[in-house]
Amino acid sequence: MIKNYLLIAVRNIFRNKMFSTVNILGLAFGMCSALLIFLWVNDELEYDHFHANVDRLYRVMENQKYSDGRIYTFASTPGPMAPFIKEKYPEIEKATRFTWEVNNLFQVDGKIFYEEGRYADQDFVEMFSFPFLKGKQTAALKDKNSIVITESMAKKYFGDEEPLGKVLLMNTKLSFTVTGVIKDLPKNSSLQFAYLLPFEVFWDENTWLHEWGNNNIRTYIQLKEGTNRENFAAKFKDEIGAHQEQNNVALFIQPLAEAYLYGDFENGQQAGGRIEYVQIFFVVAIFVLFIACINFMNLSTAQATKRAKEVGLRKVIGAVPSQLFKQFMGESFVTVCLSAAIALMISLLLIPVFNEITGKALSLNLLDGRIILIFGAIILFTSFVAGSYPALVISEFKPVQVLKGQLKSGSKAATFRKVLVVVQFSMSIILIISTTVVFRQMNFMQNRDIGFDRTNVIYVWMEGDVRPKLETFRNQLMTKAGIESVTSASQLPIDIGNSTVGVNWEGKDPNEKILFSNINVDFEFIQTMKMTMKDGRPFDRTRVTDTANYIVNEKAAEKMGFKEGATDQDLTMWDRKGKIVGVVKDFNFGSLHTAVDPLILRMDVKETYCLLVRLKPQEVEAGLRSTEDLWKAYAPGYPFKYTFLNQNWEDFYKPEAQRGKVFNTLAILSIFISCLGLFGLSAFSAERRTKELGIRKALGASMSSLVQLMGREFTVLVAIAACVGCPAGWYIMTQWLSNYAYHVDVGFVTLILAAIICLAISLITISYHSFKVAANDPVKSLRYE
Repeated sequence: MIKNYLLIAVRNIFRNKMFSTVNILGLAFGMCSALLIFLWVNDELEYDHFHANVDRLYRVMENQKYSDGRIYTFASTPGPMAPFIKEKYPEIEKATRFTWEVNNLFQVDGKIFYEEGRYADQDFVEMFSFPFLKGKQTAALKDKNSIVITESMAKKYFGDEEPLGKVLLMNTKLSFTVTGVIKDLPKNSSLQFAYLLPFEVFWDENTWLHEWGNNNIRTYIQLKEGTNRENFAAKFKDEIGAHQEQNNVALFIQPLAEAYLYGDFENGQQAGGRIEYVQIFFVVAIFVLFIACINFMNLSTAQATKRAKEVGLRKVIGAVPSQLFKQFMGESFVTVCLSAAIALMISLLLIPVFNEITGKALSLNLLDGRIILIFGAIILFTSFVAGSYPALVISEFKPVQVLKGQLKSGSKAATFRKVLVVVQFSMSIILIISTTVVFRQMNFMQNRDIGFDRTNVIYVWMEGDVRPKLETFRNQLMTKAGIESVTSASQLPIDIGNSTVGVNWEGKDPNEKILFSNINVDFEFIQTMKMTMKDGRPFDRTRVTDTANYIVNEKAAEKMGFKEGATDQDLTMWDRKGKIVGVVKDFNFGSLHTAVDPLILRMDVKETYCLLVRLKPQEVEAGLRSTEDLWKAYAPGYPFKYTFLNQNWEDFYKPEAQRGKVFNTLAILSIFISCLGLFGLSAFSAERRTKELGIRKALGASMSSLVQLMGREFTVLVAIAACVGCPAGWYIMTQWLSNYAYHVDVGFVTLILAAIICLAISLITISYHSFKVAANDPVKSLRYE
């Protein structure tokens, strides 16, 4: 019986080549997109889950409450915390400090490279599952002069030689002995580094790190088995307050397994993060797969009348609806399996491109149980959704009507097909709107006036004698070709991360806590970055007193209560008293997701580390050569490694741009699949109306009127889809844009454009069959059976 059903299924596929091709291709592209997106989703969900003790690993977080009622959440913690809490709380089995990425220069036997790594305590290598290929895990970071490197870094510096015991020279002065080589870190690890150095080295180099009031490093803990997380968190909450007066910090712990996906906090509460994009992409993948299933359902029910006699005969000889349902579900399963095979081949071809777009390292290993499970689930889901309704419709045909030739294509089935077409194109319109808005927002962020000119500006982290002799270096560089201006700062002006409440001014409430971002700058900072002063003046090197003075942004002046007349007001930051000499117009020094915060620019050349050089627009290459030549004279042991500031700004939004590209691809794919279905339906409609069109043509109807007649039905359906999809798309994207403090509007034009695009593509799709049938000789049309 099964063999007979399979034979009939294969014959039916070959008998209706065009419809079978449309069905198979539509399902294949839908399943391919779903497979790739589900692989991406699975990779995101598996971040950091490879650690053996992941269920007991936590990162320590801070909620800081300020006088305006706002609560800020940070992953930065005080330097002394980890060893202290490990000793104090018996619930903690291990604790480690872990720095942000540190870029250091390493050299050995003439090989010189910058590498990004971290400083960490010994507990780190025991807490996290980064397998050691060489060396002992328990002794890896115990020696102050030891270093643990990755497999790739070992290969880079030592080739096939034994790396253990070899010495690496760091920053031309410090030597570290390789005591361990770990396997290259997986891509789905939120902790990334090329090397690990003992935290003790970082501790000795930075005395400010010893204070409980300074936050800079991350703290991770591993709780003992059986520890109640909530009970411990309650005990641990006020630990900062035990070491500081007037404390406004509440500690909490976040599971490492959640840190990557749930990284956004709002007013002290978890407010999403990457998980939102995981959910969105999952839903969109289902959308695209469902659009492909709709094609199958529409074409299968439309073709059902061709198999009515077969169903009638089977029922006459004793077949019951459940048997027929199983038969046609089986046929659907055969079609889906053929589509799945094609989808798998397409996926294998596209996965390198998909990895490049998403920045992932996904693979289609068919021996991986998870991939088999994902692919199997897609096949079963598609088989059930695509095949159930057509099988139900066909199995319910009445044998008496069929055998008497009285079967008509029921109005219910026709109405259902129209509803599916509307749903299909509504989804496509939503995706078009989403794609358009995402593109516009990405373009807006890349080109927005953020309050200063970031073009033609390079930055270099100062090494060698550049920083100690900055004034001489700057003066010499200003005489070189292609150089417009030179300044320095403690951080990049597009990524200011330091903040403090240690700010006082006349009239301030001593109990008031306001968080101010801050940056140390050189004299020409405002001019070099081409910022605009709202009031007062930039720093002036001819005025000796300016070495103790400040410039604030508009937001800071407002927070201080100086909406007007902020200049010449006394300001004390930490232990340094000076005056506000100017108010700079607000500029974006962080993500456009958040509004501009209060900012203080502190004149302190000794605490600047980043050299910023503005190159003349027409002499960029000459300016780069001039800077490099002078760099070699002042920092001969350090490669000249520069970056354009504008490129850094683009890199900030690279993940969002990657997601935008995936959205674009899915939208195009959904339109293509929808049009495949429309192509098949218009062919079916044209086939059924051949005689009608022949009669109309014989009675004098023009070709244009016949084409309009054929296209009218589908045009109305797409118009209805636009009425459904446009409001839905507007609502969805308005919610998405609310995540940005600065954003575009969805706009009426976007909605109209999406509807027009969908309508135009659908008309082009159905026009082929409309013209073909309308152009037929009416004599042949009237003879058509």
